[in-house]
Amino acid sequence: MTDPLVPILNNMGIKTTLLCAGGLLLAIGGPVSYYSASDVVSAVRKNWLSDSADTAAAAPQPFSSDPNASTTDPVALPSGEQPVFGQNASPARAAPMPNLDEVLRFDVTVDWVMQRWPRVSTGLPHLQLHGYRVPLVTGTAIGDVAGSLTYFFNARQQVQRITLRGTTGDPRVLIGLVTGRYHFARRLTNDPGVALYEAVDSNNQPAGALKIRSAGVIKSNQPYTRFEVDLVIDRPE
Repeated sequence: MTDPLVPILNNMGIKTTLLCAGGLLLAIGGPVSYYSASDVVSAVRKNWLSDSADTAAAAPQPFSSDPNASTTDPVALPSGEQPVFGQNASPARAAPMPNLDEVLRFDVTVDWVMQRWPRVSTGLPHLQLHGYRVPLVTGTAIGDVAGSLTYFFNARQQVQRITLRGTTGDPRVLIGLVTGRYHFARRLTNDPGVALYEAVDSNNQPAGALKIRSAGVIKSNQPYTRFEVDLVIDRPE
């Protein structure tokens, strides 16, 4: 059976008119909000690309994707140094963009989160959990996602819940990951504008949900923001 999202995507007439999906980055720290295109592009350049260059300059060794890799004490930039994107920045030394397969995992550690991102918002209590929120830009393809990713750790310092809120031009990559790895399944809703995927545990209790809806305003020159995604995944049993 054809996925109901396919006609929606085809009718959109997706065009690869933007050079960088980084223009989708959401505000990090505090409630997630959506900016105008120019504001978001500016935020990406300041918060992601510049911070990646800062981190690379402070720590010449590239970040490891191994969540169990040992970490070193953070090294701050000397006071007064303000790196400018495009100057003295080597793409080979900058922290690579994370991908969905790398970040939507429950075997990561607090140390890995701190090492993987140049900026982390902490102190996000949620029931008996402690959250660490990071900016997420997974790449420049139409199916990449930009937004905010939060890991909630339990008392044993294990990831108990992962949340992702952001935008994408094509949600099928994200859908494929959560249906394949976490056994999400499509559910019908009373809202024709929402595509809902859910997961349940062995006791048939909710274990995760992915909501996908079209953006309020769709612009042909902003293909990476055509869908809003809201994902919650609880730790598998």
